[in-house]
Amino acid sequence: MDITSNDPKEKKPEQLNIYQYDAQLALAFQADCEDLLQKFSNLGSFSFTAFSELWRETCFITVFEGQDFILMLQTFLENCFFVVKKFLFLNDVYSQVGALYLLYALYYKQPIREWVKIRLTQTEADKLNDIIAVQKQNKSWEVVFIYCKMRLDGAFQYCALVQPLGLDAKFLKRYDLASEGIHKKTTRDCPVQKFKTFMENDPILTQLQETDKEYQSLVNKYKEKCNQLFVFPSAIGDELKKTYDNLFDVNTEELPNEQGKLKEIKTRAMASTNAVYRAERSMVTGTDYDGFEADAIASSSKQVH
Repeated sequence: MDITSNDPKEKKPEQLNIYQYDAQLALAFQADCEDLLQKFSNLGSFSFTAFSELWRETCFITVFEGQDFILMLQTFLENCFFVVKKFLFLNDVYSQVGALYLLYALYYKQPIREWVKIRLTQTEADKLNDIIAVQKQNKSWEVVFIYCKMRLDGAFQYCALVQPLGLDAKFLKRYDLASEGIHKKTTRDCPVQKFKTFMENDPILTQLQETDKEYQSLVNKYKEKCNQLFVFPSAIGDELKKTYDNLFDVNTEELPNEQGKLKEIKTRAMASTNAVYRAERSMVTGTDYDGFEADAIASSSKQVH
């Protein structure tokens, strides 16, 4: 029987926003967890085999069904771990162990390539350690083994907060996947070109020099009244001009663009003030030691082979 209706007056179902959708999923998942852990607690056993049988009987793996988007699935997994960790703080020791088993099962059954880590705050980590300490005394080695395996596999992410603050990751753009703007640079992106424009055309430079000159004049007048005042000599304009001359003292207008750049780079590299260029000079830097060490490693490797 066709249950659809063509009545235009029939009200359409209300659409949920993303937050309402996540909240309803979390509540439904919490109800499933309560049912599973209650059944496990009624068994009165710490056996992981008994938990596995309940996992299969309840078809708990189907909680991942119906999620078509990876980002939504990642958010759902984060909510799952957040919900399950609540059961660690129950007074029932069987429910505590069942919650650990459930964390273990959900973590290793994630249907995505990059697994979501289980966030642990200091309080949650201390509670887990207390549970494991009790199980060690009870010689429940299955519980201890599963906890140790999760730690060795890096299942936990130790954090200060239960959940991260800020915008949700699913609403942020994946900049690592975006290829727009790659290898698209302009002359405005070059710091040297910006500095050249600033020195040649920017009126702020003139204003800066006038302000500095006025400031020095006022400070020197105040120094006449306060002899203990020490005035630092200011030479902002001179330093900027000196830097400009050092950068653009090579005449490259008559040369082709590429040759001019090469000549400018060579001239700056050969300058004595450049401590990075590895040439005949008395000053040795950490860069030289790195190069010497790399050369020594390369030569030793050739001797071994």
